[in-house]
Amino acid sequence: MTARPRPDRPDIQPGPQGDGPEAADRTGGAASTASLATLLREDRKRHYGSIAHPGFHVLLVYRLTRWSTATAGPAARAVGLLCKTVNNLVIRNLYGAEVSAQAVIGRRVLIGHHQAVQIPPFSVIGDDCLLRHNVTIGLARSAAPRTTVPHIGRGVEIGSAASLLGPITVGDRAKIGPSALVTVDLPADSTAFAQPARVMRPCQPATAPEPRSDRDSRPHASRLDDGQES
Repeated sequence: MTARPRPDRPDIQPGPQGDGPEAADRTGGAASTASLATLLREDRKRHYGSIAHPGFHVLLVYRLTRWSTATAGPAARAVGLLCKTVNNLVIRNLYGAEVSAQAVIGRRVLIGHHQAVQIPPFSVIGDDCLLRHNVTIGLARSAAPRTTVPHIGRGVEIGSAASLLGPITVGDRAKIGPSALVTVDLPADSTAFAQPARVMRPCQPATAPEPRSDRDSRPHASRLDDGQES
């Protein structure tokens, strides 16, 4: 499998000998020469050795779907149909994760928290990356071409609620903090984080009015009492 060219980024073109995130054929996953069993064994080990981890389930369905599309025969077609059903009913509707089989996901990727993770078609995620919950990888605008999506390098850590949008390239070992919005290229070993929360001055509590006496609350009776006293 050869890497896809980037017509929108003539300065970043993949090559078979590339070592960056743009080299889709070297990120591992379905594009590598590793067997399906090896990929799944690495995925399980990366998810703390648990076959019950939802993140492992997400990658299991993804890798089986990729395998079924690249393999001929009735068995592969049956596996593909089963994976499509499980993806729609469990991975997307129950787990809340949307991972396209047209994306390229590398080896030993950890989906630490699976909720609301979105990985669209044609995106690239390198080996040994970490994705937390609510991570969005996608287009910068709805009318943009489907191929204008991020290419993420190896060993990248992405914090919760981070959004990576548009035809950007994230270098190896970059760290993206929680709630960060990344729309530009990140060099290798860089860190991107969102604006921290501001601490506002506490509001002064409203002063409660002093309680009025029964005499003050009955003006007519007060005047009547005063007249009788006089």
